[in-house]
Amino acid sequence: MDALEVLQSREEINPKVILRSRMEGAVIRDLAAFSNATTYVDLGCWVGLLAQQVLQGSGFGRAVLVDAVASCLKKTAEKLPPGVKAEYHQVAIVADTERRTFCVPGYDTSCAGFGQEGVPVAVTQREICAFLRSLDVEMETTYLKVDLEGLDLRIAARLAQEGMLPAALHVELATLAEYDALQALLAGRYVFPPKRPGHAFYSVALSKERSVLIGFDPDVAYV
Repeated sequence: MDALEVLQSREEINPKVILRSRMEGAVIRDLAAFSNATTYVDLGCWVGLLAQQVLQGSGFGRAVLVDAVASCLKKTAEKLPPGVKAEYHQVAIVADTERRTFCVPGYDTSCAGFGQEGVPVAVTQREICAFLRSLDVEMETTYLKVDLEGLDLRIAARLAQEGMLPAALHVELATLAEYDALQALLAGRYVFPPKRPGHAFYSVALSKERSVLIGFDPDVAYV
C-alpha cells in the first residue's frame, strides 16, 4: 500500500465521513427514484464511500465511476455491492482545458483537484460533454453527481450550454454566492430548495420537481 492509500485508509474510517455518506446516499437514492433515473454517473468518486451507499439496493442499472486518482477507483471497486454493473474511468473531467497541475493534498485526499497543493498526479483530461457522449448515456434518465473541487459550477454551465442537463444534478457548493450563481444559471430548469441562512451546507441535489439541500454540522438534508 503506497503513502496515498495509507492516508485514504485513515480518512475513510472517519465516523463523520461515514455518517455523511449514508445521509447523502439516502438523498440520492430517493431523488433518483423520484426522477426515474436509472444511470448513476459519479464524477469524483474518491474512495467510494458515497457510491457504496448509493448503489446498495438502488434501482440503478448502470454506474459510471470517475476519478483522476487510481487508488480511488481501486478502493471504490472494493466497496461496491456484488452484481452492480459498474464502469471505471481514470480521467480528470473539465469544462475547459486546465493548465494547472492536478494534485492530491496530504491534509485531505478527498480535496484532490487542479491548482491544489500536494502530490501531483499525471492524468488525462476529458471535456465533460465529450466524455458523457462517449458513454452513450441518456441524460433524461441519468443522475449526475459532480464533486470536482472548484469546477462544479463551470461543469453545470457547460452542460446547460450544450443542452445536456441530466434528470438529476448533484453538485458541491462552498458558499451562498455559489448557490446564487447556480440558481441564476439553472432557473426554470430545476427547482431549488430555499437557502438556510446561518447553516453551512456543502451540496445540493436538483431535479425538475424536487430538490434537496444537504448541510453539515449538523449533518442534515432539507427537502
